[in-house]
Amino acid sequence: MAARKPNATHTAINILMDLPPQLPVDYDTPTREFIDKHKLNPPAPTTGNGKAFIAMSLAPQKYFDRETATQFCQRYGIQTKDSIQLFNKHSQWGPLMSQQRGKYYIEFPLTLSPKVQMRAGFKWDGTEEQKNEAIENIKADIKADYVDIPTEQWQLGHKNPEGDNTNDNLVLQPPIQAKYRDNYIFIDTLTKIPTPETLARLIQEGKNPYTQDQMKRLRTILNSQIAY
Repeated sequence: MAARKPNATHTAINILMDLPPQLPVDYDTPTREFIDKHKLNPPAPTTGNGKAFIAMSLAPQKYFDRETATQFCQRYGIQTKDSIQLFNKHSQWGPLMSQQRGKYYIEFPLTLSPKVQMRAGFKWDGTEEQKNEAIENIKADIKADYVDIPTEQWQLGHKNPEGDNTNDNLVLQPPIQAKYRDNYIFIDTLTKIPTPETLARLIQEGKNPYTQDQMKRLRTILNSQIAY
């Protein structure tokens, strides 16, 4: 495997020259150690996403683009409707990825992405440094998922997944929101609340966003609004 050097200049990958005839069936040791250390949930290495990550690990000084992603899928017999999706989502589960639009590669040494750090929750240790780092992570996450998304990729979605198809139930959303559409009700593009089923699941998982007092007040409010 080529040496993993940080901040190196990346060049376009040659699928035939830079990758082996058969990909490894598992992540390498540094990746496994990174996953275990941060308790991450990566895609299985036998899936298309997992194989894409392995390929990027094998060619750390190369980048993939839409053309080479398609060539990659053709060479290794991976069925997908959009090959680039195999390469551009890994920062959502763990490692920091390239910030260059249209060029996909892993940043080495392996580092947690701002998205994962943000989702871990903010627990202030009392220092300005830690607070500012958390702020920069949030800003980077918003920039990647909202600001940098081309206008033509934004979509019309439903505010309420169980609502009607009228204009009053439509909201503009970037692609990142697609995975929330069936589980959340959108007040606006950025603000969402869980559906009843999602709230029940969060409570079961020990992630209830409400205090006991708030639950009691919510019960009173809901009972006053329900027509029997």
